[in-house]
Amino acid sequence: MAVTSTHALGNQLASPPASASAPAGPLLPTRLVALPERTVANGTEPLRVLLSASVAANSPPPTLRPAVAGAWTAVANTEVFTPASTLQPCSTYTLTVWANTLSTGHSRLGRRHVLGLHVACPPIAGIQQALARLGYLGAVLRPMYSVRIAPGPETRSQAAVHAFRPPRGRLASDPADAPAVVMGQLDETTRGALTVYQSDHGLAASGEPDYATWASLLAAETAYRRNPKPYTWVSVSEAEPETLEVHRGRHVALSTPANTGVPGAETPQGIFPIFARDISTTMSGTDVDGTKYVVPDVPWVNYFTGGDAVHGYPRASYGSPQSNGCVELPIETAHVVFGMLAVGDIVDVTG
Repeated sequence: MAVTSTHALGNQLASPPASASAPAGPLLPTRLVALPERTVANGTEPLRVLLSASVAANSPPPTLRPAVAGAWTAVANTEVFTPASTLQPCSTYTLTVWANTLSTGHSRLGRRHVLGLHVACPPIAGIQQALARLGYLGAVLRPMYSVRIAPGPETRSQAAVHAFRPPRGRLASDPADAPAVVMGQLDETTRGALTVYQSDHGLAASGEPDYATWASLLAAETAYRRNPKPYTWVSVSEAEPETLEVHRGRHVALSTPANTGVPGAETPQGIFPIFARDISTTMSGTDVDGTKYVVPDVPWVNYFTGGDAVHGYPRASYGSPQSNGCVELPIETAHVVFGMLAVGDIVDVTG
């Protein structure tokens, strides 16, 4: 009886009752369900990494390189990075999701995932509105909806939001006779204003928005570092007597008779940023009658399109078409005008 009873007990220990659960199998690995798009359209918006289940408390957050101010938080099955202000416009980052990433009730991810991210440059309307607020563009925003951006310093976050999501509307010339601006287009007026800004801030004066330009603009808006000079441009009227005026803000700072191109070598009409300047240069070309010319020591030269420039030239009179396409001024007046202008300033030629 004793032997039988012990054997029976042994059999009971070896065979669990039918109600006991089966031994647990291996945990399913954590999976990545979704990663951010490789192109980040708006650097102010959060980045999200979705896992296959809720994020475990001891899971390491992803990392961004270069480092950027902000914080990772776990929300259900999502790791969320919220920038303190923005990812830098026109830049690239590396997002790393670590091999030890862990979802609740799962095993670790198992291998590291690395994703390259490109943050887009903000739209042209964003850079136009920034240049206008800082006094580098002769325009004021007329919003489509009731939006008011108060003058003065902005936080970096506000400046970045306005850059990536500029208010809709139009940019009205301010003053009213300033060169026209087309909202959302890198037109000649905008390109010129951007060139002046870049030159003033020690940047490559390309007239194109890039990483360095946006880094500078966001800093300038945060500190409200406005253009120390009035918005400046040149208007040329081909209505006789022909004139050139230098505008500084709401004032005409200089007005003078000028000569433009003769028939067959007309001065082109339109809006043109000054792209090069020389104290003195040699000009050569062909007159409308086919005669070749070479003229040394042409003074105070501001090139605005092709080989055409505002410059000094000795003539018996001024105020009528006499040049080979350039805008000619009395030499002493050209000297004064040269000192008032910079690369990027607009020459606006009208009939």
